[in-house]
Amino acid sequence: MNSDTKQNIIKHLEGRLSSEEKAVFDEKYSKDTDFKKEVDDYSFIWRQTELLKQHKQYRTQANWQKVSGRIHRDRLRIRIWNVSRTVAAILLLPLLAATVYLSLWGLPSQVHEEIRISSAYGLVSHVTLPDGSEVWLNSGSTLTYPRVFDGEVRRVSLSGEAYFKVKSDTEHRFDVAVPNLLTVSAYGTEFNVSAYDDDNVVETVLAQGHVELTAESRVLADLCVGQSAVLERSGDLKPLISMVNMDEKVGWKDGKLIFRRAGIEEIAKRLARHFGVEFELRGDRLRAYEYSATFTTESLTEILSLLGKASPLNVQIIEPKKQNDHSYPRRKVILSIGQ
Repeated sequence: MNSDTKQNIIKHLEGRLSSEEKAVFDEKYSKDTDFKKEVDDYSFIWRQTELLKQHKQYRTQANWQKVSGRIHRDRLRIRIWNVSRTVAAILLLPLLAATVYLSLWGLPSQVHEEIRISSAYGLVSHVTLPDGSEVWLNSGSTLTYPRVFDGEVRRVSLSGEAYFKVKSDTEHRFDVAVPNLLTVSAYGTEFNVSAYDDDNVVETVLAQGHVELTAESRVLADLCVGQSAVLERSGDLKPLISMVNMDEKVGWKDGKLIFRRAGIEEIAKRLARHFGVEFELRGDRLRAYEYSATFTTESLTEILSLLGKASPLNVQIIEPKKQNDHSYPRRKVILSIGQ
């Protein structure tokens, strides 16, 4: 939960919301179950704290006068009870106050806690970051980010491919780090980064707004909408800038595999990641063919069958066999061109 939401809950508990704010608050409370649970939890803690404050103001002298006529044994018992109760109140009040603080602002260690999200093969995962930014994580990708963005920079780390819809914040830069290579920075925009560990290139595509690419403390490129920056991992840090087909580059986040005059190597690479299989390409004649197609719900077998209708493509699928350690390797697909 962000700080604005926490402050609105506190203002609600203290009765300080304006009529417009209260209308928005009540609507969200009635529709958002997670928000309702947070409000109910804070309300319980808040009520207990107020009860303790009232308890501390208990009129001990007035009660003492009411029981002053009782026998010595009862009077002693009541005195002991009052002392015990006062001690308990003294101990519990700071404890509950600390509970309220930790519930609203969290443990100090949480600030530095990292969350690691991985997307399985064949799946696209959607993640909402602590600042409200949204991330679509492609098949076989991993995103690492802090539980709380507490500094001047909102920094995440990516291995694989992700589409970022960054919540605008001109005072806190948003950085996507590709470890040991470059950083993609923005303040509020939408862009795609493809940085699989087994690729020898990293590609950044800008869908909206503005991004900056930096490495080794120097600016490599400023992209315009529709532009792609391709950087070789073992190169001289000079990205290749070009205009690209945006649907082809980011269609995956909507469950689409889009190819436009793509060679078989590019197709095999993307299908391998999407379906978690291994491809083997046999013969140079494969590279003479290009394909244009869009796939959505098709299985791997259906896609290969459709590609085979557009060229003399031979397909052999080798099903995995159990290994000595009882694990299974990935399915293997062998592609070649028929005689």
